[in-house]
Amino acid sequence: MPELSALLAAASLGAMLFFSAVIAPAVFRVLDERAAGQFLRAMFPKYFAVNGLIALLSAALAFRPLESAILVLCAALMLGVQRFIIPVINNARDAMAAGDAAAKARFDAWHRVSVVVNLAEMALLAAVMYLLLFKA
Repeated sequence: MPELSALLAAASLGAMLFFSAVIAPAVFRVLDERAAGQFLRAMFPKYFAVNGLIALLSAALAFRPLESAILVLCAALMLGVQRFIIPVINNARDAMAAGDAAAKARFDAWHRVSVVVNLAEMALLAAVMYLLLFKA
């Protein structure tokens, strides 16, 4: 089952890379800023929830303690962003739209946190794929 676990991790990583490198930039090129924000606000909770659940399923199928622990960490990070960080970002964006000058700094800081966590998740998924496929 480690190979199936690696396949799920690869699917999650591929989806994350595609969304980050292709979808999100295209949304800002095609839609005005308000519509792009609405689209991403609707998508990001699903993005983190689905990838978190895939990481949990992958952890259950890894059958290796280290790899399973890394995948559970990935799931916790993804679901944590979905549950706690995304609402903070959305609240800051709403406050910015309402004219709160301090909200931009909050938005920028929490958006940076979400980007760093997302990059860490990608690195962890790549590492666990390597471990599952190439380390016995």
